[in-house]
Amino acid sequence: MNPNTSKAAYINTGIALFLALLLTACGDHKEAAPEQQATPVTAALISLNPEEAIVENSYPAQIEGKVNVEIRPQVSGYINKIHIDEGAYVKAGQALFTINASVYREQKNTSLAALEMAKSQLATAQLDLEKYAILSEKKVVADFSYQKAKTAYDAARAAVRQQQALVDAADLNIGFTVVKAPVSGFIGRIPKRLGALVSPTDAQALTTLSQVDEVYAYFSVPESEILHINDTREGNTLLQKLQTFKDIGLQMANGKPYGHPGKIDMMDGQFDPGTGAVTLRATFANPQLLLRSGNTARVVLSTTQTGVFKIPVLATYEMQDKIFVGLVDAQNKMNRVALKDYIKSGDYYIVSSGFKAGDRIIAGELAAIPEKSLITAKKNN
Repeated sequence: MNPNTSKAAYINTGIALFLALLLTACGDHKEAAPEQQATPVTAALISLNPEEAIVENSYPAQIEGKVNVEIRPQVSGYINKIHIDEGAYVKAGQALFTINASVYREQKNTSLAALEMAKSQLATAQLDLEKYAILSEKKVVADFSYQKAKTAYDAARAAVRQQQALVDAADLNIGFTVVKAPVSGFIGRIPKRLGALVSPTDAQALTTLSQVDEVYAYFSVPESEILHINDTREGNTLLQKLQTFKDIGLQMANGKPYGHPGKIDMMDGQFDPGTGAVTLRATFANPQLLLRSGNTARVVLSTTQTGVFKIPVLATYEMQDKIFVGLVDAQNKMNRVALKDYIKSGDYYIVSSGFKAGDRIIAGELAAIPEKSLITAKKNN
């Protein structure tokens, strides 16, 4: 036998034996690895069932009085008297400011004197006209003299009307020296005080007046939601579809609901290109005069949906911009499932798909429960 051949056979046999031992060891190790056990967790569960739910969407709103007017003088002069205080409620026609009227009284006196003179001249012209009418009829004077007298009479009569108009204008200006409330409402700030010189051309108004027996709530709705409303609500026009929202709510700045429902009565004619939203207006009665111009609130639009699942916010867990719930399967193992087709409404997520009647989810503290945990339902005490 060749010694080299014997040596090669010996080496091959050793390699084969080593590989066999290695495979056996690996097999033994694989069989020895213990199976991972599910973590047992006791947790409260919620059983899901389709139901009817009221979906509420709220939007920041700015409140304005039904009428907001700047009170400005129609004549120039010094303020002689301020009849009201800031924040006071006034009635239509009530005096607010009195402006010194001495200049306008003198203008009236001058106009009255001129009127009396014009009337005297009219009387003289009338006598001349009557005289020349008789003389012209008897052919004592030419008809030209009569026509001249008639022209003088017409001019005198026009002068009387002109002077009467000046008297009336003076009376009007005197009336304007008392600035009155055009509507009932609340007075704003009064920047100018007693003795201040005011004029119709002033940049700053005497004050502002807000009528708030009804108020307007202006709020913006995104274009996507407007299109959804257009697709899902009844009506011939978009405004009619918006008006199908009944009993619109108003949430006050303290989080409490306002006691009177409102209605949508206006939609802006164009969308804001910067925000992609359109402004709507809802009107609310304000019999207690609680709301004022400048109040902030949130308009709440409610929609009733059927066959949806209500999932409490406390039963969810947010991660990477997704909302998860812990769905417990038939083997009582928990799997995290992301919500789809959902709307947040108050303390609930309203979900329209992804679940079936009888599904169970973890009621709370989902973040602390590992995936695939074996869930034991917590018993109510």
